[in-house]
Amino acid sequence: MSMIYEPAKKTVGELLGDVAKKTSVPDYQRDYSWTDNHVDYFLQDVLGFMRSQNERTLPDAEYFIGSMVRVDKAEGYELLDGQQRLATAVILLSSIRDSLPPLNAKASIKTQERWIAEEDDRTGDRTYSLTLSTYDRSYFRRRIQDESATPPAPGTASQKLIDAARKKIDSELASELEQLPDGKSREEWLLFLRDVVVNHVTTVTVTCTSEQDAASIFETLNDRGLGLSTVDLLRNFVLRRAGEPEREEIVSIWGDVLSESTSVDVDEFLRHYWTSRHGDIKSQRLYRAIRKYLEESGQSSLEFMRDLGTAHAAYVRLLRPDFANQATNEELQNVADLKAKMLYPLLLSGLARGEEGFHSLVRAALIFYVREGVVAKRNSSQMEKVVFSAASLLFDGTPLGEALAVLHFGASADAVFEASIGELKGLDTSSARYLLREIEISMRNQEETDVARPPRIHVEHIYPQKPKAADRWTNHSDYVGKLGNLTLLARRINTSIKNSDFSVKRVELAKSELFITQSVAALAVWDQSAVDRRQGELGAKIKELWVWPAEVVAAAAEFPVEAED
Repeated sequence: MSMIYEPAKKTVGELLGDVAKKTSVPDYQRDYSWTDNHVDYFLQDVLGFMRSQNERTLPDAEYFIGSMVRVDKAEGYELLDGQQRLATAVILLSSIRDSLPPLNAKASIKTQERWIAEEDDRTGDRTYSLTLSTYDRSYFRRRIQDESATPPAPGTASQKLIDAARKKIDSELASELEQLPDGKSREEWLLFLRDVVVNHVTTVTVTCTSEQDAASIFETLNDRGLGLSTVDLLRNFVLRRAGEPEREEIVSIWGDVLSESTSVDVDEFLRHYWTSRHGDIKSQRLYRAIRKYLEESGQSSLEFMRDLGTAHAAYVRLLRPDFANQATNEELQNVADLKAKMLYPLLLSGLARGEEGFHSLVRAALIFYVREGVVAKRNSSQMEKVVFSAASLLFDGTPLGEALAVLHFGASADAVFEASIGELKGLDTSSARYLLREIEISMRNQEETDVARPPRIHVEHIYPQKPKAADRWTNHSDYVGKLGNLTLLARRINTSIKNSDFSVKRVELAKSELFITQSVAALAVWDQSAVDRRQGELGAKIKELWVWPAEVVAAAAEFPVEAED
């Protein structure tokens, strides 16, 4: 069946000032998400357009802000694409409204009633030009659309963005007004800006007669790079196909997921979630894959969202570990410190089975990552193939030992690992800090093992990265990045001596309480042979600390099937 839709040029004023039908954002759409940069770009473009016009040229001028997609319903228009731009236009109009009263109170009232919210004289009820989705609706009304001397405090991340957008626009308008000589010129400037926003900022608005058609256009636009993330598209699809009784619970689950969005990357979580169950997929193909699966499997939106919600709660535990086994918490923090994100699908699959044996899985995954990614510097796509294969096995219900065996057989041979240790150099800061911190802890034996984590502990090059010309080694590039030339400090070394000779720097190193650094400060000379010697000492520790645990070796013997190349 062909789609029925009507594309037409619409000004912001026409979209907001429609008396017969107001615009709302359905609950399955995203929250307000424009950051300071987005708002500033929008505002500066509008102001730049305004500055290029005058009373003579403006009537024939337009500033185009893109396409919008809406569905025509009996109760009003549902906006499927364009809410960020339209909401920001309302925020801008609200700032104009609140700047006008000392200059022209009547114009302030007109701005409010025509384009922001009109009030019934008899009942006092308000009809809003734009109604946001459930997560932002009430706050947007109280902070932006209602005239309020004491704005409410923002709660969620999206509410904080709304508040920041209004403050950004207020500050910019105040700065512009300060440059004008008197009240009359300020009034004229504000009214000119209002005219620009409502009558000359334009869109191409596609109005559809059915939600299905609008959603198809919406997805097509965004598939072609015009805007939304996988999360936005998925929320749209899942809620659109859900029955009315299911929507409240689905919205609630999305709310729980998105409430963590300031600390948990939701798009990244979705990819890790899907990979843990169905194997690797690239981010740009994720939405289509999930949609196809739901359409072909017949799984309901609510069933999918319940599983997604459970997985998200587990994912948060991986990022902010709170397990009874403190060793598990330590290892999960190490995963985070190393930025070993490829391990999360595997850990998510393992945790879905329960906590029994979970520590063994975390430890084995970390050892695999260190041996392959940090020491052997293996290609990440090759490593992901192994890790994601183990994740799929675990989720499908195979024994834990088989997944451990996949990691073992998917790793390089011991001889390759040991040879790589001897030449280990050029590590990124996270990897170097992790290796040195673990070695430091192992050196302490029964002593206090609480060694600071990043960012309170720093990696220091003993022979400096930028030595003075007289102190530069002839084979500088061969030695400066070697692991043996690195140590840890609880605070950054004084900049004035950072690139000094060892005889100066060792005084500063001697102040450290870290064994790994004290041993360097105890030396009288730091030269190439000292780096080589320390490289061997640290290498011996690495072989000892990142050896495969007994349970992994046993699993490899029980499931002697090598991972695919």
